Amino acid sequence: MAHQTEAACLLDQGVLYGKRTLLCREDEDPIFAGFKPGAFSLYFGDAPIFHFDREGRWQRAYIDGLHVLKSLDNQIQVIDRVREGENLVLKRRTVEEHEANAYDEQVRRTARTLLDGIEALRFEEIGPPKRGVPIETDALTGFLRKIEAWDVSTWRSHLEKYQRTYGPLPFLPPDCPSPVLLQATIGHADGLTFGAAAAVPHRVRTPHEFTTHAESVSELLGTRIEQCKTVFLGGSDVLRRPTADVAAYLETILRVFPVEPTARRRHPDPSEASAFRLDGIHAFLDQFVGPLPGPEDWTRFRSLGLVRVSLGIESGCSDVRSLYGKAWSDENLRETVESIKAAGIGVSPIVLIGAGGSEHSDRHVSSTAELINSLAIGPGDVVSLVDAGELRSTGPGGTSTFTPLAPEVLNAQRDALKSRLEPVRSSRKAKVVPYSLDKQGAA
Repeated sequence: MAHQTEAACLLDQGVLYGKRTLLCREDEDPIFAGFKPGAFSLYFGDAPIFHFDREGRWQRAYIDGLHVLKSLDNQIQVIDRVREGENLVLKRRTVEEHEANAYDEQVRRTARTLLDGIEALRFEEIGPPKRGVPIETDALTGFLRKIEAWDVSTWRSHLEKYQRTYGPLPFLPPDCPSPVLLQATIGHADGLTFGAAAAVPHRVRTPHEFTTHAESVSELLGTRIEQCKTVFLGGSDVLRRPTADVAAYLETILRVFPVEPTARRRHPDPSEASAFRLDGIHAFLDQFVGPLPGPEDWTRFRSLGLVRVSLGIESGCSDVRSLYGKAWSDENLRETVESIKAAGIGVSPIVLIGAGGSEHSDRHVSSTAELINSLAIGPGDVVSLVDAGELRSTGPGGTSTFTPLAPEVLNAQRDALKSRLEPVRSSRKAKVVPYSLDKQGAA
C-alpha cells in the first residue's frame, strides 16, 4: 500500500478544518491547506508544516526535523529531540535576531512560492470527500498574501505594539492553558514571589488604565483570540486589591471579551457559523492573609466570570514557607479555600517539589501532604506538582539557604507526595498532576 502523506490524510480526516483543500501536482507530494477556527495550516506532504493565526502570523512550524515556535512577543524557540543514553530529551533554545529573521523570511518565501503556483494554474485543487467544504481559490490566495505581508518591518511594528501593551509577564498557572493574558497588576508587591522567582518592580493599573490595556490586548490578539480558552487576570496580588477595583477589572473583561462560562461550546463549529466564547476568568493567589475577599466578595466575583483561582503553595511546612518569605498559616489557607469553594469557584493548588531542599525534604513531604489533604477540594479541582528549581531565581533575590535536590531524589519526592495525596484523588475526585514548566515553555 502506498504511503499516504499527512497532507492527504488531513484532507480525508481533518474535520476540525471546516474549509480545506489539497493542491496536487504530478510526481510531487500534495499540499494541504486548511482553515479552522482562529487558525490556518499548510502541510507539504509530511513536512514542512506551518501553522498560522488568522492575522497571517506564523506560530508553529516543523522544518528540517525541528519544531519551531514563534510567540506573540516575536520570540522564536527551536525544539530538537536529542538522544541522551536510552532517552529522547527535548532541547529548547531561543534563537538570535538574525536566525529569527531567516525563519520569518522562509515562511514568506513559502507563501510566495505557493501563491505563484496557484496563480499560474500549476495545481489541481481537490476538496474534502466528506464533512467540510473546499477553500475558494480567491480566499486561499488572499490569505497567502496576508502571510507574505509579514515582513521585517511589520514584525517590528508588531513587537513595538506588544511592548506597549504588556509589562514583565506573570507566573502562569499550569491549570490555565492558552489564556487571554491581562495584567491588572504588574510585578511583585513587597518583592515577594511564588517559589522565589525573580522579582520585578510592582505597579497597579487603575480600573481606567486596565480598560485601555484590555482593549489593547484585544487589538493585539485580533482573531487569534479564537485559539484561547480562558482569560487570566494577573498578577499575583490582584485578588488582594480593593473589592471595587477587582469587580471593575472583571466587568471590563466581560465588556471587552466574549466570556461565557456557561456556554456549551467554546469554539465555533468547523463551519464557523456559531459564536466564539471563552470559558471564564482565572486568577492566581499566593498570599493567604489579609487583605482578602470576604465570602460575599467571592460570590460577586463568581457572578462576574471568575471561575478558578490557582493557589501558590510552596510547602505545607511553615519553616519551609518562611524560606520563601511567606508567613501565612495552614488555617489561613484552609479558610481561603473554603470561602472560594463556597462561592462556586474552582481551585488549583500548585505545590513545589523540592521546596526547602535536602535540609527539609522529609518535613516538606509529610506537612504538604497533610495540608493539601485537609483542604476542601473536590471534583474539577487540580493539584499541580511543579519542580521548585524551575521557578527559583539564581540571581539577585533568589534564595540560597538550602541545597537543591538531585534529579533522582526530586523524582522520588514527587512520587512520594503523589502517593500521599491518594485521598485527594480517590475520595475527593480531584486530580493530582506532575507538571513541567520547562517542557511547556512556560518558565
